[in-house]
Amino acid sequence: MSRRRPATYGYAEVADRLEEELGVRPALSTLRNAAAVAGRGIQSPPRITDGMPAPLPAPSRTTPAQFDRSQIERWLRHHPRKVERRVIENALTALDEGQPETRVVKRARAKGLSWRAITALLNEHDGRGRTLSAVHKLYGGREASGSRPRRTTSP
Repeated sequence: MSRRRPATYGYAEVADRLEEELGVRPALSTLRNAAAVAGRGIQSPPRITDGMPAPLPAPSRTTPAQFDRSQIERWLRHHPRKVERRVIENALTALDEGQPETRVVKRARAKGLSWRAITALLNEHDGRGRTLSAVHKLYGGREASGSRPRRTTSP
């Protein structure tokens, strides 16, 4: 006789599922504070709690938080870290196929990849030692700042 799985997860079960899916087990306090934490910076990878569904409404303040199991599973299938990994893999494949770096970088930025991740994947692709600032200057300069480059000499 099979035991039926509950339709909800507590914080411990959410942490278990994150560890199974991403190989990282967050502290329960990290999960509890997920809604209070601001979004990630432009240079950092997605937080493990990015996009995490909110707990279900509780009947009282002392009731432990519960999450809808189907919402958590849907979130895990499309977790931002998995999406980032796919974008990196697709970019590396495109570079291996000979697509122009400019196009690959533009596509990766459009998909939300950080400049740090783009720098790492370009260096991984061809072994050159580019710096973050050099990659940003070469590929992001004007579009990143929304302005034209400054003149270095007087007219």
